[in-house]
Amino acid sequence: MMDSETGVQAGAASAAPRADIVAELTPAERRARRILIVGGVVVALLLAGLVALLVFLSLDAYQARLAGREPTPGAVVVSLLRDAAIVFVAFESLVIGVLLVIVMLQMQALVSLLRDEIKPMLEAANETLATVRGTTQFVSHNVVTPVMKWSGYLAGLQRIVRALAGLTGRNRD
Repeated sequence: MMDSETGVQAGAASAAPRADIVAELTPAERRARRILIVGGVVVALLLAGLVALLVFLSLDAYQARLAGREPTPGAVVVSLLRDAAIVFVAFESLVIGVLLVIVMLQMQALVSLLRDEIKPMLEAANETLATVRGTTQFVSHNVVTPVMKWSGYLAGLQRIVRALAGLTGRNRD
């Protein structure tokens, strides 16, 4: 379908902004996206390994059952589920530990940023405000106050002159 004003197809116009959005990713966003993809692949591989381990253990358990070493198939399944749960909890603990280390490193980076960059900027802003405050007081004391006094004197003098001019104008009539 063609747009009557621009002559561009509607599908092409709607696809163009999506390409611009993808092209406008900042380096930090690209890095975060790459880390997310790599992390997802690693988790998928670990889960696939866990499934493969469960299959291997179950085959081994059933072979042992066939040889007469295990008591019942139900006990084998329960022991497999128990072992899988133990492996899963250990893996989850490992992931939580790694994430805690990452959070600690990010907190350290934040504290460093606040101490090394934000604090000097706030100190510079405080110095600037103190300078502005001093300049304002100086201008108020040395410029505005004398100008206001002289404006008051001149307004009073002007009023006196008008009053005298009004009196002299009435005496002539």
